[in-house]
Amino acid sequence: MFTNRRGGVSLSPLSAVAPTAAPPLVLLHPLGSTGAMSWAPLAESLRGAGYRVAAPDLPGHGTARDTSFTWESARATVRAAAEGFGPQKPVLVGLSLGAATALYAGQREPTSFAGLVLSGAGACWNDRFVRTGMTAAAAVGALSAAVGRRELLAHAAGLRGRAIISAARTAEVGPAQMWRAARQLTQFDVRNTPPPPIPCAVIVLTHDRRMPPGLQRALARYLGCPHVDVAADHDAPVRDTARFSDGVQTAITLLGGDEKISPPPAQTGGVRGPQGTGRSL
Repeated sequence: MFTNRRGGVSLSPLSAVAPTAAPPLVLLHPLGSTGAMSWAPLAESLRGAGYRVAAPDLPGHGTARDTSFTWESARATVRAAAEGFGPQKPVLVGLSLGAATALYAGQREPTSFAGLVLSGAGACWNDRFVRTGMTAAAAVGALSAAVGRRELLAHAAGLRGRAIISAARTAEVGPAQMWRAARQLTQFDVRNTPPPPIPCAVIVLTHDRRMPPGLQRALARYLGCPHVDVAADHDAPVRDTARFSDGVQTAITLLGGDEKISPPPAQTGGVRGPQGTGRSL
């Protein structure tokens, strides 16, 4: 056993797996963001690696900002994006609110998806630390959206530094719907329902200041699935795109399953397997 370090992600060697048809990917953004705001750089990277990618706006956000956010309306958004790929089942890749949406959809219609990759997510969102921090961030985001201060909205969505400036130009969120989504997210608890009966992998953002890494690892333990440690914060898809892309592709190789899911190019790297084992990127 050896450890291979790639740009802030420590990886253990993977078993050699012959690449097969790569699954399409549906990228689900966090609270207060949009598909383009969170995923544009990553989507470009993944398409360059041979994936087909969709990044829809969840209800209350972006092009769907006038749609009331409920878990069912979010699931309908996921289903529509998945159906756009035809008969091939996609992998859902979710960050924060997007991870909760992926879990909800995966629990209720598991035969529609090839697997779930969950990042910046905890075993339960109904946690005191998360509930307080998320409510405060949502309040800032909703208020800033209402008064047109999009840079504050971008910050509430987890973006920092120069990424805020570019994101602020396009951020469109319905203030009331963002608040509604935040309230539902703080009450979401994955432990209230059985784990999705499909392959899952968790990306643990080890520098995350929004979702404690310990809760992210707890999600992997609850699901009994492997996890990949990525040395990045909650805004990893924007600020650490290459590193996060490595993490996503590594997580996809861990899904396995009957369809032998794997990325187009052969991958090397490290991950932690089920029951607490893991890889770091």
